[in-house]
Amino acid sequence: MAYSTTYRDMFRAFKNLAIEEDGYSEDPEGSGVKYATLDLRTKHRSVKKAPPKATTGKMWTDEDFPPSRAEAGCATVTLMWRRPHEFIKNPQLFVHGTERYDVNQNGFGTCWFLAMLSTLADKPRLLKKLINTESYAPRTDGICHCKLWKFGEWVDIYIDDYLPLFRGQTGLGLYSAQSGTASNELWVSFLEKALAKMYGSYCVVDEGGWPSEAYLALTGGVAETVLLASYTFRPHGLFQRLHKALQTGAMVSCAMKRYTGDLGLIGLHAYTLNKTAKVQRNDGEVVSLIRMRNPHGTNEWKGKWSDQSLEWKTLDKGGDLRQMKDDGEFWMSLSDFMANFTQTTICSLTPDFDKDGGPDSLNYVRSIFGEWGTRVKINIPKNCKKPVFSDKYRYRTREGTVPVVVQVIQDELRRRNYSKISCDVFTWGGRARVPDILGNRGRLFKLQCVYRYTLSHGTYILLPSRDERGTSREFLVRLFSPCPIYASKY
Repeated sequence: MAYSTTYRDMFRAFKNLAIEEDGYSEDPEGSGVKYATLDLRTKHRSVKKAPPKATTGKMWTDEDFPPSRAEAGCATVTLMWRRPHEFIKNPQLFVHGTERYDVNQNGFGTCWFLAMLSTLADKPRLLKKLINTESYAPRTDGICHCKLWKFGEWVDIYIDDYLPLFRGQTGLGLYSAQSGTASNELWVSFLEKALAKMYGSYCVVDEGGWPSEAYLALTGGVAETVLLASYTFRPHGLFQRLHKALQTGAMVSCAMKRYTGDLGLIGLHAYTLNKTAKVQRNDGEVVSLIRMRNPHGTNEWKGKWSDQSLEWKTLDKGGDLRQMKDDGEFWMSLSDFMANFTQTTICSLTPDFDKDGGPDSLNYVRSIFGEWGTRVKINIPKNCKKPVFSDKYRYRTREGTVPVVVQVIQDELRRRNYSKISCDVFTWGGRARVPDILGNRGRLFKLQCVYRYTLSHGTYILLPSRDERGTSREFLVRLFSPCPIYASKY
């Protein structure tokens, strides 16, 4: 088939092709996100491991993660380690699929992880990347294969199927997290053990963590921590943000500090936030409600709009929202939520630049690995598309500027070994620092830090930095943008 074209058409076609294929590749799972990687480290430390093999006729035992290392004395009771078929009749990895009620916390303090995992349980497409029907077969080789996201890569984590038990008043019971819907379902217990192995022991994850760290491990996405105090004078804005985030598939959790009340809440604990609703009383008053779940699977809120609350009798419509079950899930008014909780974490695969609750079209993700002190040169092309944002952010993305989110991650998982980290953006030549639009400054004692910029087309320098107190050796910077960004070592 013959065709004719002009030189200008050919030039435009090749130019577009070069931009679209500049190291970026489509997510094979169809999320619409495009990924590219640049590795500036002098020596790449591979995390890939070959699958273990059990000796013929025997079940595999993980010598790298024995009970002595896994437990390391952090349990409050004496533990016994057994394989599932030794204490469960008909053990199964999954029983009738997965749902948020499967996730129940037990002895270890992993609420920060389980609050996010219970949300993921309602998203089977995402969960199957972590653990699926091919991951484990009971009574065979004793091997369970999980995947978690660690420092820019999906890591294969192989664990044996020994689980910690303790002897209580009713007999032997699991000390680790377990399914709340079927006593013979194992996937929750195994994912918690995989997390413990990735961090080094159950004791490390028992020390607590932030839901943003859990979300990173479960999806590799971006978490936004929202301080509820910033919405004191505009609570409706917070409700709308949470409502839109949940509608667009975000995972949301919330946390509180110390709690001295007697209304069922637990201090220093993370909860899942999974639904919003508005109801109207008989007198016409509209009340904004938020539904939450305690990963313990019990211990619910006992105040207004709880399962037993008389507030439900004041409604013409909406009473069907209430479920009289002791399953850890409950409703709470927006005002009580803001009075009792301190922060919420909203997590999406790509960042919410304008903070309206919905993910924005920053679907090009460039990951840059480097060693602290490395400077990175980035270039934003002139034909970069500009996404549309909510009214309050349009003035921040004036004609000719491009929204870019910079996420810097350190390679250390143990909080006690964290460095304080940051990442600055400078104009070409390092002549002027570009301010983050939220005014963030200084190094932060976190696994990850997130910054937002509106940049004109051109060349910039990224300078990730840290203090010398921690043990982390390398950094990972991820750039989220509406178009391909070119990057190289400066």
